[in-house]
Amino acid sequence: MWKKPLIRLPLWAALLVLIGCPRALAGSPKVQVYEEVEKGLEVGGQIGMGYDFRAPVESPGPGLLVGLEVGYDINWLLRVKGGFSDMIFTASRTSPRDQTLAMDFEERLLWAGASFSLLATKRFYMYVQAGLGYLFTQPKQIDEQDVAGADDLAILAGGGLEYYTTLRHISVGLEVNAVVLPIRGDVAIAVYPVLRYTFGFGGEKVIEPIRDRDSDGVPDKEDKCPDTPGVESQLGCPEPDRDGDGVPDSQDRCPDEPGPVGNDGCPLKIDRDGDGLPDKLDRCPDEPGLPANEGCPEEDSDLDGVPDRIDLCPTKRGKKEYDGCPKKSDIKIRVKKEAIELREKIHFETNRAIIKPKSYPILDQVAATLKQYPEIRKLEVQGHTDSRGGSRYNQSLSQRRAQAVVNYLTGKGIERERLEAKGYGEERPIAPNTTESGRAMNRRVEMIIMERR
Repeated sequence: MWKKPLIRLPLWAALLVLIGCPRALAGSPKVQVYEEVEKGLEVGGQIGMGYDFRAPVESPGPGLLVGLEVGYDINWLLRVKGGFSDMIFTASRTSPRDQTLAMDFEERLLWAGASFSLLATKRFYMYVQAGLGYLFTQPKQIDEQDVAGADDLAILAGGGLEYYTTLRHISVGLEVNAVVLPIRGDVAIAVYPVLRYTFGFGGEKVIEPIRDRDSDGVPDKEDKCPDTPGVESQLGCPEPDRDGDGVPDSQDRCPDEPGPVGNDGCPLKIDRDGDGLPDKLDRCPDEPGLPANEGCPEEDSDLDGVPDRIDLCPTKRGKKEYDGCPKKSDIKIRVKKEAIELREKIHFETNRAIIKPKSYPILDQVAATLKQYPEIRKLEVQGHTDSRGGSRYNQSLSQRRAQAVVNYLTGKGIERERLEAKGYGEERPIAPNTTESGRAMNRRVEMIIMERR
């Protein structure tokens, strides 16, 4: 039968620990954890004392405890662990003949469980723990008298305090645990120091905030100007600003002359031609021009009032309503919502990715159109072939031809990031490949608008 008064308190203690563990998980640490202490596989040695409240032999007294444990820190809060310990008790009794008989016995505990952090600082780690195991005892009897008691399940509950030494992998701790043996109605208490060694993974880590007095993101230990906000590239110091105008030299177009941020750090100087661009930045300071053309007027080779940059027919004097072409039929392309429609084919040399000169005018119109429509941010230049030849060859040829068109357009001043070459080979025919006319239609270049502002 159980002796309830003797085991009630340890059982309540075990219950409170098990209830308190989720609270520890839910609560916040008393010290904000920025980085975890060295974590990894831990091995610890134990040596201390234990006391069995209900050993069959009378008054065994405290016993010697030795043990070994292993653990692994899942994070700063949770550690899974297990171990083996051996409690050696010395006892005796007096026989009817007044002889003293040795009644020594051992209790060996094999257990597994987890510990939960209550406090974490740079040096200290306080925790509660719980586990389950099995207790082996020997000998069971001496001189026909029960000594160690029967083997039993074991419920372990307790806690401890660990101290991290200045030696990176070594820590020392003190643990107190209650071992409840529910079948035989027994309770044992164990108190022991622990010496642990951690086989750390991922390098040394610490529990302490990174000091950054000026809050510039560069830790004080690496910051050459710890009290002045700066940038990482300057080791925490501010970027150089020779003229003191508030614009860093790396962004200042006039680093030796103070000027406003809105003028890229340059002073607002005289603008002789009144085109809005200061003379210092104006390549043509006496002729009104556009900022996009560095202050110079745009060329108009055919003098039709449409600048060459956006003139679809720059060598023929035309009309503004026809984008610089003499008549509507001279316009070889049309901008639609999803594509730039080509009204003429782009011709290449046979089985090669070389554009024939007769296709230069239509590509010039494409370039001029892209300059007129800066909102077209991404244009996919697609190459297509007929089905003659191998599919791998056709795909390669279509890719090279699409890239040749992209190279031509970039040579006309179109930003490369606005263009993407894509070869589809014979995958997307628009006519049957059974006739010459169908195959001719399938050999084509298409321009698909992928992205607009």
